[in-house]
Amino acid sequence: MSWRHFAYVLFQTTRASFLAEEKNSSLGLIWHLLNPILMTAVLFMVFRNVDRLREIEHYELFILIGLVHYNFFINSTTRCAQNFLRSRSLILNTTVPLQLLVLRQTCIEGLTLFIEILLVLVLGVFMGANLGGALLVYPLVFAGILALSLGASLLLCALVVFLSDLNYIWSLFCRMLFFVTPVFFDPQIVGDGLARTVVELNPLTGLITLARDTLLYGGEIDPLETGLALMGSMLVLAFGWILFRTTSPRIPDYI
Repeated sequence: MSWRHFAYVLFQTTRASFLAEEKNSSLGLIWHLLNPILMTAVLFMVFRNVDRLREIEHYELFILIGLVHYNFFINSTTRCAQNFLRSRSLILNTTVPLQLLVLRQTCIEGLTLFIEILLVLVLGVFMGANLGGALLVYPLVFAGILALSLGASLLLCALVVFLSDLNYIWSLFCRMLFFVTPVFFDPQIVGDGLARTVVELNPLTGLITLARDTLLYGGEIDPLETGLALMGSMLVLAFGWILFRTTSPRIPDYI
């Protein structure tokens, strides 16, 4: 299959799947932001009186931006693995490249993230967020989170066929990941030692921090920090792609 044909099939399947999900929704696009808004409200009420967190400017939007990016990563990777296992008949009876099944779900979740970010920007305007030229850097963040999620999804799909318990392991990992991802806290308040190292090694940390700088605070963007955040995503994508390509010839025999 040529790249042009591959891109066309990816676009059409993503479009059809996304519209099918939205067709019977009574509130439509509102649902995409309802979950993170409710979670933001809960986290804000719980942590707003913590001194180090209360000092964070626009703390409500701070949490919301963290949540939409964290939720995108979790939803994208989890649903990719689940849908890949459910696509047994498609894998066995068609010549569709297996990568297409992973890319399709990542693109669907990417459309959801795009809608959520637009709604976050609208909220930011009403709440006085400092939107400026730094906003132009956000497409790099968007590309980075897509690459990170795609790489992790390829990694999961390459292994889940051979190790069905991986879905449960990943679910547990995602719960733990929430507490070492700066969703409701600033990475700077984490003390030295193992906790700080784990938070800094988390590839979501740099991307979420950069997302806040571009969507909320509008300050100067550090090219080095931007490069490091994107490099982590590219490494995960490269590793996931290589592993998937290595295992894909054996997947039809085990699924």
